[in-house]
Amino acid sequence: MQGNARVINYSGIVRGATQRLVKQEMCHNKNDELIGKIDKILKGLSKGSEEFDLIVLSDETFQKDISNMQKKWEVIKEEIYLVRSGKDINKLYSLSEEYFDLADEAVYAAEVYSENKVHNTVIELSLLSLLFIIFVIIFLFFQKKQRKLSIELQVAETASQEKSNFLSRMSHEIRTPMNGIIGMTDIACMNYDNPEKSLDCLNKIKLSSEYLLSLINDILDMSRIENGKIELYKQTFDLCGFCERLYIMFSQRAHDASLDFNITSNITRPYLIGDELRLNQVVVNILSNALKFTRTNGRIDVDVNQKIIDDEICLLTITVEDSGIGMSKEFLAKIFEPFEQEVNTTSHQFAGTGLGLAISHNLIKLMNGKINVSSEQGKGSKFEISVELPITDKADYMNDQDSVHSMDNNKNLAGFNVLLAEDNEINAEIAMSLLEMKGASIKHVWNGKEAVDEFLHSNSNDYDVILMDVKMPEMDGLEACKHIRNSKHKNADTIPIIGLSANAFVQDIDIAKSIGMNDYVSKPFNVDELIFTILKLTDKN
Repeated sequence: MQGNARVINYSGIVRGATQRLVKQEMCHNKNDELIGKIDKILKGLSKGSEEFDLIVLSDETFQKDISNMQKKWEVIKEEIYLVRSGKDINKLYSLSEEYFDLADEAVYAAEVYSENKVHNTVIELSLLSLLFIIFVIIFLFFQKKQRKLSIELQVAETASQEKSNFLSRMSHEIRTPMNGIIGMTDIACMNYDNPEKSLDCLNKIKLSSEYLLSLINDILDMSRIENGKIELYKQTFDLCGFCERLYIMFSQRAHDASLDFNITSNITRPYLIGDELRLNQVVVNILSNALKFTRTNGRIDVDVNQKIIDDEICLLTITVEDSGIGMSKEFLAKIFEPFEQEVNTTSHQFAGTGLGLAISHNLIKLMNGKINVSSEQGKGSKFEISVELPITDKADYMNDQDSVHSMDNNKNLAGFNVLLAEDNEINAEIAMSLLEMKGASIKHVWNGKEAVDEFLHSNSNDYDVILMDVKMPEMDGLEACKHIRNSKHKNADTIPIIGLSANAFVQDIDIAKSIGMNDYVSKPFNVDELIFTILKLTDKN
């Protein structure tokens, strides 16, 4: 821009210098020095000049004007020499006026070119600035994305590590009871002629199986909680009975471990409404951990305190305090996160899923309660569960108990005809044996297609209920259920269909119910639960 400004300036200078020279010559004052300087300036304006620091202005109009000025200047110079030799000055005057007009046009052309250049430069700089801003935005975006990807990668790596640790723990936890089941089965087979030894093996197999099932249930509970599918049941229960059952469950185990175990209570209104099973699950989980992590000759104290808020609500506080190995501050910050277990020199002694406290925490949250925990390494831990529960009276409690006992007294299937669809021979034998021992008559088929055919060719009173495995060859249980519900059989809409499957996740149960199954019992099933479900869905209860 400075070069353009100098060209414009010198274009004006050459005009002014020529005007001055013409006046001098018209007054007969010679100035050859000025003539030489004008020559140099015009040449510099056309081709550039280091002497005057002039650049070549690459504008066609300006260069054309300068070229015409140079030609006109040569004519003026000749006329100046003629005037000096005595010729009239009028022609020099008219030539100079034409020259001045050309000089004005050159200055104007240079100014227009420079203005356009400035305008274009401003646009270019604006575009460059915009591109720079866009570049910075893109850079920051990708930098942010890179940070996010880095964080996600770190999270994924952490999750992968946690998954590996979890699978390692699960492998140990599952293999331990499986080893007991397989080993005790082998011993029982080798001692088939020794009833006492065989019975002992069977009892140990049952204990190992129950422990294995509890591991699986923990994983399923966590899945239901994470999917928001777990439900709490509001039933009347006796808080005093709740405490007695806890004492019965843990007093002998504590005694065997040489631990001092005590339960104290302050209960004035024992009959409450809530999910006793889930509340019991939480307390049992915490007590089991206390037993696991408390050394010989230690103590475990349970305090059950009831504070009456009004005639309808009480605040129930259950405190479990032990003198065990305690926990670090770092672990306390994440104690209720899934799969978390404290790593220390003795942690390998206390295997587990790391899900129990996460499940307990979430269950208490579902009850609108809270769990507080305090602990110090080497000095033990203290858990405090607080939850508000409705109060009821003894009459309501007794009515509910009568209803339950009424169902208990009728836990048999005498007179029931059951159609069982099960492709696994062992599972079929288990179901048939258990149900037949409860009085039921069983018709077994091997897949969904056979179940549909059998039902469609049956009379309206041939079967009271259908037990349908879900995963089967030829036709699975879900497809079979659809065929039965869509058939023209008299009982197509009314026959109770209960899903039996090892698929026990919430989405599996939801799908089964959505296509027409009345209920769903997960394998391995509890025979009393299955009977209760059958009676609940039929008119024979």
